[in-house]
Amino acid sequence: MSFWKCSLLTGLNFGGFIPFSTVDWYGLAVSVLFFRGCPFRCVYCHNHLLLDGRETVDYGFVEAKIEGARDFVSGVVFSGGEPCAQAKGLVDLSCFVKDLDLAVGVETSGFYPDVLSSLVEGGLVDRVFLDIKAPLDDPQAYGEITGSAGDNGFKITRRVAESLDIVDGIVEVRTTLFRSFITREFVRGIASELLGRDCDWVLRQGIPEHALSEAIRSETQLSRDELLVLGESMLDLVSNLRIRTIENGEEKVSSALSATDSQ
Repeated sequence: MSFWKCSLLTGLNFGGFIPFSTVDWYGLAVSVLFFRGCPFRCVYCHNHLLLDGRETVDYGFVEAKIEGARDFVSGVVFSGGEPCAQAKGLVDLSCFVKDLDLAVGVETSGFYPDVLSSLVEGGLVDRVFLDIKAPLDDPQAYGEITGSAGDNGFKITRRVAESLDIVDGIVEVRTTLFRSFITREFVRGIASELLGRDCDWVLRQGIPEHALSEAIRSETQLSRDELLVLGESMLDLVSNLRIRTIENGEEKVSSALSATDSQ
């Protein structure tokens, strides 16, 4: 039983539920619960149907979904949208999942470090999947990618940096890449933020046809080989690095992989 005191959940803005997934938490079979709503409008968002609107469900509905899948999974990942935007529901459901002796994962943009701090301090999260979208010293790029106007890029990067500090040791950083911002300097800027941290890093192959932005949808998709070469060039900064592609799924990047692949 978690020591966190859970309040009664009265309603969740619900985005959907996947009972069984082997791709949302590397090495685990999990259920995935989607929260509707997000403060960002990322140009490449593939879950853009969950950004707006309301589908409020009660606690019993969500509880039944999770309990119905518990015998087949080792954990539950809360995704979105942005689950941390519904802090009360996220904390209550994390408590519920922990009481079922299942692991809790949270996929987040890092915009709500206070919520992540509550989860970590309460022992309610086992893995955080943090989407770092651009170098944290480039608030302009962050603002452009997240669809945030004015000085909001500075606010976002400060909060993401704080979140990264909070979840160090239990975090998998994820970066989704498209041809329009594939420069080695861009990706290396993100890698430099991870230097010396206890984290994994996944470079994900963006799927242009799923993106929110029409401009992104017109791009050609990066190939597995392009992501592999890019990943190899980051190994001097981040050693725990994987790429995720349609062609080969999830692969750990190493010099050995490169040598094998070239034969």
